[in-house]
Amino acid sequence: MSRPSPDHHTPAAPAASSGRPRLSIPGSGLAKGLAVTLRTMTRKTVTQQYPDAQPELPPRTRGVIGLFEENCTVCMLCARECPDWCIYIDSHKETVPPAAPGGRERSRNVLDRFAIDFSLCMYCGICIEVCPFDALFWSPEFEYAETDIHELTHERDKLREWMWTVPAPPALDPAAEEPKEIAAARKTAEKLAAAARAESTKPESTEPLSTRPESTGPQSTGPKFPGPESTEPEGGDA
Repeated sequence: MSRPSPDHHTPAAPAASSGRPRLSIPGSGLAKGLAVTLRTMTRKTVTQQYPDAQPELPPRTRGVIGLFEENCTVCMLCARECPDWCIYIDSHKETVPPAAPGGRERSRNVLDRFAIDFSLCMYCGICIEVCPFDALFWSPEFEYAETDIHELTHERDKLREWMWTVPAPPALDPAAEEPKEIAAARKTAEKLAAAARAESTKPESTEPLSTRPESTGPQSTGPKFPGPESTEPEGGDA
């Protein structure tokens, strides 16, 4: 007796039917559709009448990118890490005079141009995450549509305006450890305040000026001679 080959499959038996035909009531689909319509008509509408009513955006909305120009050091890290190459930065070097006499002059980068092409930006947020000096922030501003695609490249003046729409950061966890920078600043402020209080409570001398000694050097312990105005002898009756 030959064995069946592995590729041989036994045909499956046809599924047993219930034998009862499925009955369809005429107009049942229309009745279901009308029931959905009536159920929706009784609910309160959630349509927002934009632009007459502004929408309530979540606090972490990714609208546009704001620039805090004072923190930018022109490190070019955001432009290098951008996957779309939509950030354009230009700068020049300036010589900074020494802070103290005899010191060395230093050179620093001065920002000339910072622009973002939002027609290429895919809102990944990599530039904000890699910025080591917190110069870029997410702004919930979303009304920046233009009729020309070339006008979607916004310069640093426009990015600076969007910076003022950036929401405040969330509050820290009360149980979290205090940051080292804040702790150091607080200790320094407490020391300065304590020194100021000690200086203000220090008693001032009320001694008249005529009785204060003119010299603080060692005083002579020898005999004292009367001055020229004294006429009384020193040794008693003459």
